[in-house]
Amino acid sequence: MTGLPKKMLSYPKEKCLLFYRSLLDYIGSRSVRNYSHTSKIIRRFKDDDFERILELHSTCFGNRNRFQIMKYPHLFRNICYVHEVNGRIVAFMGFYLHIKFVGFKKIHKATAYSLCIDPSMRGKGTVLTVINESLKELKNNHVHSVEGCININNPQSLVVHQRFGFKIIEKNSKLCGEETYKIELIF
Repeated sequence: MTGLPKKMLSYPKEKCLLFYRSLLDYIGSRSVRNYSHTSKIIRRFKDDDFERILELHSTCFGNRNRFQIMKYPHLFRNICYVHEVNGRIVAFMGFYLHIKFVGFKKIHKATAYSLCIDPSMRGKGTVLTVINESLKELKNNHVHSVEGCININNPQSLVVHQRFGFKIIEKNSKLCGEETYKIELIF
């Protein structure tokens, strides 16, 4: 075994981690299937929204984190929210959920993977509305905490999230990558 390249040795580890992540995603997606929805301002993701969501994501982030936007809206449709103005989607906020255990207590922990606002709607309070309504929906469904990542070069986003009670818990985390803050809100 000493002659095997490192890449060959890391392959089974990568497969195991991918399987583990897929298992966590599946368990989380089963949990959100029964989540209620009460907001009149935002609505849940529908399959017909996917092209517009891709367009918004591309406008806001380019090709970064494209694997998440391809996978999670369908898997976690009950916690992926859209905001429409005059029948056009102008904002999208998506979460995925994982089950965690604190001692013997099972908790639901949501992670925001995308917040996209149409450039024509920026500066009009849309982001505040979408975040506020999304957090209300998660709290109403007994989600314990919400975390996410913010680029260090986007101080406006950090200020907005801090208004809702998010705290910086880590800089340059493994989850978020370099030049980012990991933030968290505990209900």
